[in-house]
Amino acid sequence: MYKKIAVVFVVAFALSLALSSIVMAELEGYDENYAEVVVIQRIPVIDADKIPYKQSPLNKLDRGIINGATFWAELPAEVAKVSKEQNPAMGATVGVVQGTITSVIRAGTALFDTFTFFIPPYDKSIMRPEYAVNRADAKMKDLFW
Repeated sequence: MYKKIAVVFVVAFALSLALSSIVMAELEGYDENYAEVVVIQRIPVIDADKIPYKQSPLNKLDRGIINGATFWAELPAEVAKVSKEQNPAMGATVGVVQGTITSVIRAGTALFDTFTFFIPPYDKSIMRPEYAVNRADAKMKDLFW
């Protein structure tokens, strides 16, 4: 068993040496004495600020993935909203029902955005606010802070 593994490593090492010498022969500035191999290529730098992210399919895909991971946050956000507007008993009953319905709708829009991310429009969300986390965060701050 160990002999087979050793043979595989020796063959792989010999192949890597042979391939590296072939590649080095193809490089610009190859010197017979292996003294100097100089090939410098500039890689273009992409300025992320110039990419129109809001008008790209990645925006829609990100929105779908984020909402798919956080759709459950609609439930406590709706409970907090109803509790603040009316009373805690209504929040525990009506808020739970409304939050469940809103969570299901948010999950549906997340699936829609995720599976149709390549179809425009990319910057318009089906639900407002665009992310469940923004809504839950605002409602929880109103309730607890």
